[in-house]
Amino acid sequence: MTADAYLREVELALRDLPWRQRRILVAELQQHLAELPPETNFRERLGAPEQYAAEMRAAAGLERRRGPIAFLRARRPRNVVLTALALIVVGLAIGSFAWIQTYQPLAYGGAMGMPGGTKTDPLNNAFSLPVRPGHRFDIGLQIENSGRFAVRIVGLPLNMTALPFHGRVLMNGPVYRRGPNSNRPFHPFDLQPGQGFWLEIDGVFDCGRLVQGSVMPFSIPVRYTLLWRTSTTTITPSHPVELTVPDGGRCPAYRGG
Repeated sequence: MTADAYLREVELALRDLPWRQRRILVAELQQHLAELPPETNFRERLGAPEQYAAEMRAAAGLERRRGPIAFLRARRPRNVVLTALALIVVGLAIGSFAWIQTYQPLAYGGAMGMPGGTKTDPLNNAFSLPVRPGHRFDIGLQIENSGRFAVRIVGLPLNMTALPFHGRVLMNGPVYRRGPNSNRPFHPFDLQPGQGFWLEIDGVFDCGRLVQGSVMPFSIPVRYTLLWRTSTTTITPSHPVELTVPDGGRCPAYRGG
């Protein structure tokens, strides 16, 4: 057995001691081994490594230590700090990932535009929009970023909404402008904290998906991204809007939006 191998086994037998104390004992043994001739049989000269470690422990008045505190004290302080920092970083990363997965800052911005013919229901504080199949309509609302971080609005997946229509999505903002051509075709944009944006649907109701006499709630699905996560949330006005399909309504053929 070489001096290095003998030293490693002694240090292993002392692994429960505090790191600094163990290093002192190991350094003393290393110096002692260096003074012996290279051809020395260390087991015959000093005894088994475990036995020599026990003698060093007894000479220093050190008892065997157990438990989590002893385990931590036996580690090198720098390694303990680095491990703790790594665990904190991992914990923060997991927490951030979980938070981002549930973060949803988009909300109804408090403004809504209804087409002509909309009826108000004061009793239920709601709007009723009679749907005229095959006729053009425009209906819009403001969305708002009520969170602390900017998100990117990437689209309105209208095929996921309960509203049956053909058409296009327009946008206006962040400062709302009135007048002709103030609304422009939708394209992805960043919505800053506290900022609002106007989204409007300009289209024609699809007769093939309407049932006469039915009532459908109105809402707009908004797709957004934050860092690596892309999600869709449904924006519903605070005042309910119902799309009512009248009985006996005519349904001319759709000729484009």
